[in-house]
Amino acid sequence: MLSVETRHAIHPDHAKTMDTAALRRNFLTEGMFAEGEIRLVYTHYDRFTVGAAVPAGGALTLDKVEETKTATFLERREMGIVNIGGPGRVEAGGQGWDMAYGDVLYLGMGSGPVTFSGQGRFYITSAPAHRTLPSRLITVAEAKEVKLGALETSNKRTIRQFIHPLVMESCQLVLGYTTLEDGSVWNTMPAHIHDRRMEAYLYHGMAPQSRVLHL
Repeated sequence: MLSVETRHAIHPDHAKTMDTAALRRNFLTEGMFAEGEIRLVYTHYDRFTVGAAVPAGGALTLDKVEETKTATFLERREMGIVNIGGPGRVEAGGQGWDMAYGDVLYLGMGSGPVTFSGQGRFYITSAPAHRTLPSRLITVAEAKEVKLGALETSNKRTIRQFIHPLVMESCQLVLGYTTLEDGSVWNTMPAHIHDRRMEAYLYHGMAPQSRVLHL
């Protein structure tokens, strides 16, 4: 089962007038990780798409998505996938990759239908691409680690860069994740924006469920 939600871009002046309920409605995505489903959010922020696939021991295929108006979802797009669940497998473009917890897979433009299987819980990110680059699995051991922060400021953390110019080449998609050490509680504060790019955050391992916040 595939479901796609479209989110329109919000002007900063408009965002300043929103109350908490409106901010959550426009910037917070909940319930993406549904067993037996692929759920996507297609945004008008750089046409970036975020979502999840949870095959729950079976198989799910992401192929044609009406919002992109292309024969397959990846015809003019690239994709980054993070496995935050059990052992899983992703197949695309005649290749297959077994993914352990924390592994990241990059799929280049034109990879065709993407099939998710096993016990993985797959976080999906995708952006428009202008050329085809090789698909690649990047394991946790292959990521570039950056240590930042301090316990005194409650933000001692490790940033792992996966789809990043220092690790591999992509068109415009950049993906990594941050692990906070015990006693540390923040990473993205103070709240901020980047005029040269948009960002999406997945907060994983927080009760009651994983959440994504678009900034």
